[in-house]
Amino acid sequence: MPSKLNDPTREITIVNVDDHPIFNRLWGKEGFVRVNEENLEEFKSAKGLVLIFFADNPTTFKETIDMAVIAPEVAKVFQDHIAAKGFTDPAVGRAIASRLGLTRLPAVGFYRDGEWLGGLQGLKNWNEYISGLAEIGGRTAPARRTISIQAN
Repeated sequence: MPSKLNDPTREITIVNVDDHPIFNRLWGKEGFVRVNEENLEEFKSAKGLVLIFFADNPTTFKETIDMAVIAPEVAKVFQDHIAAKGFTDPAVGRAIASRLGLTRLPAVGFYRDGEWLGGLQGLKNWNEYISGLAEIGGRTAPARRTISIQAN
């Protein structure tokens, strides 16, 4: 059973994405859309290929911070092929991802003209990201949906 953190330790381990420099850079200088429930439909419906990264609470899942660092580099590889790039608000990333059948975050994938093409789940090495996303981006049909059941 995990030990409980004392108050000072708990305070320094909290990652607030609204004022964290990595997320500020991602949604600012790097030009990623902060995808949430309100703008998801418009974002994914951009004409062409749309790159999206799915994130979870970075306080609990430190891999989210890793993905926030990796995302701009992956986007640069595909910049000539994508119409938009987004990174989910961690508060809703898991909910959005689970509707697509993604069960392991962080994850990354593509929409084309509003249709989900597929994604990669979990952290990967560089070559897996590039080859996997190239294959997904080249698909001509939407991904087959799977049912995701999560225990509370």
